[in-house]
Amino acid sequence: MTGALATLPTSTDQTQWTDDERAVVEAAGLVFTHTYGQNSGQKVLASRAVVAKFFHTVERTGLDPLAKQIYCIGRAGRDGVEWAIQTGIDGFRLIAERSGQYAGQDPAEWLTASGEWVDVFVKALHGDHPLAARVAVYRHDWQRPAVGIATWDEYVQTKSNGELTAMWKQRGPGQLAKCAEALALRKACPQDLSGLYTDDEMGSSVPLDGEERQAPARQPRVLSTVASRARTAAAAEAAAPEEAADASSEPTRSDEAEPDVVTLNTCARCGQDEEIEPGGICPTCEEEVEAEIAAQNEEAQP
Repeated sequence: MTGALATLPTSTDQTQWTDDERAVVEAAGLVFTHTYGQNSGQKVLASRAVVAKFFHTVERTGLDPLAKQIYCIGRAGRDGVEWAIQTGIDGFRLIAERSGQYAGQDPAEWLTASGEWVDVFVKALHGDHPLAARVAVYRHDWQRPAVGIATWDEYVQTKSNGELTAMWKQRGPGQLAKCAEALALRKACPQDLSGLYTDDEMGSSVPLDGEERQAPARQPRVLSTVASRARTAAAAEAAAPEEAADASSEPTRSDEAEPDVVTLNTCARCGQDEEIEPGGICPTCEEEVEAEIAAQNEEAQP
């Protein structure tokens, strides 16, 4: 066990924790602090099941949570705080090295739009982003390497409007290469890395039970706008002469002005109704979350 592990509580029962142990638990990310809305400043401790799983994962991997080799992240969702255990790519490399069978890896390669694998991806030469990245990891007891291939479409992290997140916009090829390396290391060390994912792979929080929770879709609301009312009045005026000539004639559906239909869904973060996808968050919250994730990722860097 590491020195950091010795300072973690030996029990998942928080009533038995000392003040020092509570501080370590919070430093490991098991305490979520609301920063927006009516709950701003309120702290939420992870459930006992989440704490138990985190303690078990730390003991199994031997990673140091205080060195940010492994940490827990909680993010506010529609059904409360959702938790995920994450590591940095350095944590994966450390576990592989400790296995005693790790024999190094090949440099990352990227697939260009022309179908060529290159060992250096340059936007000016190869396009806006690579189609995929691959990394080969070797073991002393294997004749062939474990190869991890990560495609751009599968791993790229975007906002709800389709724009790249700040990290992927600035370092897209490097982020994709780390995803490919994590895949290869997990193949090479399945016993030690099974069920463990890097922050580069996970993008946003995924609940520990492996099921992403989405807010239920809300029914569209029909809003009467100035434009729709104007179209209704114009259609009524156009239909008036025909109705006078033939009282029995009824306007067809195409003659009727359709009202504007705007689909409003509740932001999973702040609870406000916005024109967003079901289960999504509003643009304001999106910017705030992106800033928080960027700050967390910077803090997690060794």
